[in-house]
Amino acid sequence: MKVVTILGKGYVKEAEERPIYEYDEKLKNSYSLKKQRYTNMLPLLIDNFGVQNIVPIFTEDARDDQIKVLEKEFKTSHIEIFNNKNFIRGDTDFYEILRIINEATNEDNEYIIDLTHGFRHIPILATISLISQSLSDMNKIKHIFFAKEIINQKKYEIIDLKEYLELANMSYMLETFDKNYTVSFVAAFENEDFENLRGELTKFSNDILANSLKALENRFDVVLQYIENIKKNEQIFTFRTSLDKIKEHIENLKQISTKIDYQKLYEMAKVLNKKGYLLNAVTLLFEGIGYYCVSGLEKISPKVEAYVREFKNSGFFDSYDLTNQSRNLIKIGREMKSYLFGTEKAQTHFGLSEKKAKEYLGDIRNSICNKLERIPDIEEFKNFIIAAEKLRNNLAHGNSSDEIANTKLNFKRLLEDYKKFCIKDDILGVSA
Repeated sequence: MKVVTILGKGYVKEAEERPIYEYDEKLKNSYSLKKQRYTNMLPLLIDNFGVQNIVPIFTEDARDDQIKVLEKEFKTSHIEIFNNKNFIRGDTDFYEILRIINEATNEDNEYIIDLTHGFRHIPILATISLISQSLSDMNKIKHIFFAKEIINQKKYEIIDLKEYLELANMSYMLETFDKNYTVSFVAAFENEDFENLRGELTKFSNDILANSLKALENRFDVVLQYIENIKKNEQIFTFRTSLDKIKEHIENLKQISTKIDYQKLYEMAKVLNKKGYLLNAVTLLFEGIGYYCVSGLEKISPKVEAYVREFKNSGFFDSYDLTNQSRNLIKIGREMKSYLFGTEKAQTHFGLSEKKAKEYLGDIRNSICNKLERIPDIEEFKNFIIAAEKLRNNLAHGNSSDEIANTKLNFKRLLEDYKKFCIKDDILGVSA
C-alpha cells in the first residue's frame, strides 16, 4: 500500500519542539504511531509506513524544506522518494497538477493520501481527483489523512476524510436520480444505509423506465424507509435537500399508484414526460386510453358488465386483449367482428354452437355500438384514439418523420385531450 502525501513548506524543529500527533478514535483501531512527536506528517508517514511506500507530490520549495526536516529528524534526506514525475513545476498549471495527482494515485491497488500540508489549491485538486476515482472504485482509497490542529503548533489529531467521498458520491447519485431516474455508476458504499438506498434506487430506476408499474409500487415503502434511515445521519447536510426532494417525489408517486388505472397511467405519463422519457409517456397514455375504454364499456349495461367480468374470470383472459379490444371497438365500431372472446373461444367457454356463438357475440357488440353511437362528440373521441395510436406507433417503431419538437407538441395536445375526454368530460360516463 502506497501513501501519497502532498507536501507543503516545512520548518526544522528540535525534538522537544515538535508537536504531538495522535490518531482519532476510529483510526486507533487500525493503526498506532511509533512515537508521539514529529516535525510534520512526512517524517510521521515515513516512520510508520516505511520510506519505500511514501510518494510525495511536491514543489521545489516544499522539497527543499522537507529534505532539511528529514535530515534533522532521521540523519538522512531520503532523497530517493522525491521522484521527478511527481514534481510540480508551476503551481498555477492546474491541469498539470491534476495529471500528476491522477498518475500518483492510479498505480497501486490501495493507497492512503495525506492532504495535510498541501499548498492552497493543490488539496482541492487532489480532492477532485479522488472523487472521480471513487465513483468507480471506492475500495482503492484506503484512507484520506488530515492532521487536524488541536492546539496551535503543539498538538494534532489525524482524522480520516474518506467518509466525505461517500457523501460526495451519494450527493451526485441522488441528483442524477432526481433529474432523470437514472442511478449514476458509483462504487459500492461502505455505509450500509447508503448502499441499501443505492441498490433500491437502481431497481426503482429499472422498473420505472421499463414501465413496470406493478413492480414499482412494491418499492415505494422500501425506498422511503431507507431515506428515513439515512436522514438520521447528522452528516448528510450536503445532500439533505436532494433526499427531501426524492422523498417528496416518491410519496407523490405512491399517491398516484392508489388511483384507478386510467387515472394512474395518465398521471404517470405526465411524470415521465417531464423527466424527458417521451416514448414511455406516450406508451402509458395509450394504455391509459385502453383502461378508460374498458371502464366505459362496463358501464353501458349490466349485460355488458357481466360479459366483461366473465372474460376476466375465464381461462382466456389477457389484460392486453381486454384493453386493446375495448379501445379498438370504440375506434372502429360495427366494423369490429366481435368483442373479447371470439367465435371459437365463445363456443368452448359457453358451450355454444358456432351459430349461437356468433349471435351472442354480435348481440354484445351491437348493444355496445348502439350506446356509443348516441354519445355526443364520440367521433372526436375516436379521432383522439387514432391520434394517440399514430404517435405511439411512430415513436415505438423508430420511423418517426416528425421533428422532436413537433412530437412533444403533439403529445402535449394528447395530454390535454385525455384530460378533457377521460377525466373532465368523462365522455363514456365512467364516474357516473
